[in-house]
Amino acid sequence: MDGAFNFMMIFDIFIAVYLLYYAIKGSGKAYENDYPEEMQAAHRKLLRTFCWITGAPLLVLSILEYMSTEGIRSPWSIVSIIYILACVVAYFIIFRVKFKEYLRNPRKNLPKR
Repeated sequence: MDGAFNFMMIFDIFIAVYLLYYAIKGSGKAYENDYPEEMQAAHRKLLRTFCWITGAPLLVLSILEYMSTEGIRSPWSIVSIIYILACVVAYFIIFRVKFKEYLRNPRKNLPKR
């Protein structure tokens, strides 16, 4: 069972590196979507900010968690899990609030053919 927890800790490090890669790059698969053109730039900026805010601390927390001798019972594990959940929930709340006019009636905001 300990091997699975070690795998998850290493996987968290890869996720953090992935987030930082897309935060630095600012383009790629993570930024592709079918949102209307009017909100594309604002969404890219929000996603890039999210990648920075989530990726850097997650990398530090994941490395501390991996280096801990207590394994999954370390305080870094609990902080890491809470941090990831808080970031994801905050992103969805901010996204809903910021783009509510586009989400309410997406067909109205699509460009006409």
